[in-house]
Amino acid sequence: MTTINLIMGDYTPLEAKEILLKMVETKINFHKLRNLSAHVHFGKADADSEARIGELKEAGAQIIALVQKAIDDKTMIEIGSTIDIAFKVKAQPEAYVQGQEVAGSYQA
Repeated sequence: MTTINLIMGDYTPLEAKEILLKMVETKINFHKLRNLSAHVHFGKADADSEARIGELKEAGAQIIALVQKAIDDKTMIEIGSTIDIAFKVKAQPEAYVQGQEVAGSYQA
């Protein structure tokens, strides 16, 4: 397993809001596209993505509440965020794996 320190530091409430809500927004957009793809290809919603969108919207509301508390209290916000990456063996259709170039690019 590899651990990457993604966010580490003290931020003003507005900086923290920008950083955290942008991450949440990016993940919501990812799941919206995944859900749209499921509709187009299979004629039905991606239940996992729909559930995750709801969870992420709740997380966004929590972030806004915490930012407002920091503003009211005139405090900084300390953020520590790590990502653990591990490889899992999972059977995937060959078409899914082919043509997926990762080297030299990334998605946030």
